[in-house]
Amino acid sequence: MKLSEKIGRKKSSSVHCKTGMILNSADRRLAANAVHGKRQTAIVVPGGMCYIPRPGEDAVMLSDENEQLCIGIKMLQNQFEIQPGELVLFTENGNRIVLKKNGRIELFGDVYINGTKLEVN
Repeated sequence: MKLSEKIGRKKSSSVHCKTGMILNSADRRLAANAVHGKRQTAIVVPGGMCYIPRPGEDAVMLSDENEQLCIGIKMLQNQFEIQPGELVLFTENGNRIVLKKNGRIELFGDVYINGTKLEVN
């Protein structure tokens, strides 16, 4: 039975939501420590996206006795000073894409189009 199906059932085994920590993300295999200790886990991201969190990041975990899912990474501060309705995709080395609510798209880092570096004159 899927975890999402268990959430709505009254008599099912319990489902826990708890803070955990990403322990390892080598080789795209994610391990986290949460409700039932250290386990391999999957991360839930919006369709069309792929993300591998860094070890040591605080995660929000949803789990039952059989499965553990990382449903997000805790972000306690707005380090990019974005406004409500804006979005930032970023890496730890400073590269980022900022979608502003006024329609502006800001790119920080080297930009490549079809494998060719964009040169701005």
